[in-house]
Amino acid sequence: MSDCPTDPSLLGLPPVEAVHELPPEARPAFIAYVAALQAKAASKLTVDRSRPKTATAKADTLLTVRQAAERLGTTTDWLYRNAHSLPFSIRLGTRQLRFSASGIDRWTRIRQGGVSDY
Repeated sequence: MSDCPTDPSLLGLPPVEAVHELPPEARPAFIAYVAALQAKAASKLTVDRSRPKTATAKADTLLTVRQAAERLGTTTDWLYRNAHSLPFSIRLGTRQLRFSASGIDRWTRIRQGGVSDY
């Protein structure tokens, strides 16, 4: 398993029973804080799971508009017009549009009736 401590006291946290010591007027703020903490922790779980776990994971290549159009067999104009709705388009900044090579591969497999991982 993992070396992560599960006992709240080992993490420097008070016991759950300490909630009863909070004054009633402080409880709504405390509940909001705990909800925000839970949401943040849950989002980190999602992010951590999406990262490759092995060093053999293939790095993605970002393609220019021209390269992506060539790969998709379409025009650069079509890509510019539809970039907002394509799941593999990436805006790096103003006037900086790129496309994920692995995202294009996945998208074309789905469109051809292959897998559904979007």
